[in-house]
Amino acid sequence: MPKKKSAPRKLLSVGANAPFPFVEAYKSLRTNLEFLSATANYKTILFTSSVPEEGKSNVAVNLAMTLSAAGKQVVLVDADLRKGTLAYYMHLKKSHEGITNLLAGTADWQDVIVPVNQNLLFLPAGLLPPNPVEMLSRKKMGEIFDYLKNRADYVLVDTPPVSVVTDAAVLSRYVDGVILVTRPGITTIQGAQLSKRNLEAVNAHILGVVMNGYDVKHSSHKDGYYYSYSYDYSNQ
Repeated sequence: MPKKKSAPRKLLSVGANAPFPFVEAYKSLRTNLEFLSATANYKTILFTSSVPEEGKSNVAVNLAMTLSAAGKQVVLVDADLRKGTLAYYMHLKKSHEGITNLLAGTADWQDVIVPVNQNLLFLPAGLLPPNPVEMLSRKKMGEIFDYLKNRADYVLVDTPPVSVVTDAAVLSRYVDGVILVTRPGITTIQGAQLSKRNLEAVNAHILGVVMNGYDVKHSSHKDGYYYSYSYDYSNQ
């Protein structure tokens, strides 16, 4: 029998119909980021993980929405030039022009930036290239980040898993900090430690770790409430 195709990944997003603990978790993450920004200039934040399926893209999208809902000007960037998924979440065609078109000089800013709401802009990955690392290493990539920093309070950047490819490590030179997303049952201790070493090797500033998909129902009552309110940045 032919192999069944996996169902399209769904995004549980913050909003009126989202579970209260889910929304509060992202508000907590937003508050923590704002506290960091109050003492240092953390405007550009890179999201990565150890391996696929840990939910880093979901976390980046929902944090962007949460920040924009609080009146912050946000640019969400899909810098995964291998398997970018943010265009799907934003209901755009994969062929929509984006970063790769800017780097190649075949598009201008007005061609690639997509308004999501009054406070949120989205920069797609563009056509996926055969040489992602070489594209991201171009001098013009730094110019793109400088442009985005001047347009927003926060620039959130989704990247491939840092333990699988070097893209996130390459991009870390352009951002103020990195958030590592983990997921129980998928992330291993060894994988998380390898990710940390890979980021430290390029002097990336690791701001913290988000535990995604924490199963509140199977925790004790006390711990379940605590994690769902403060640390469960889940996308179940």
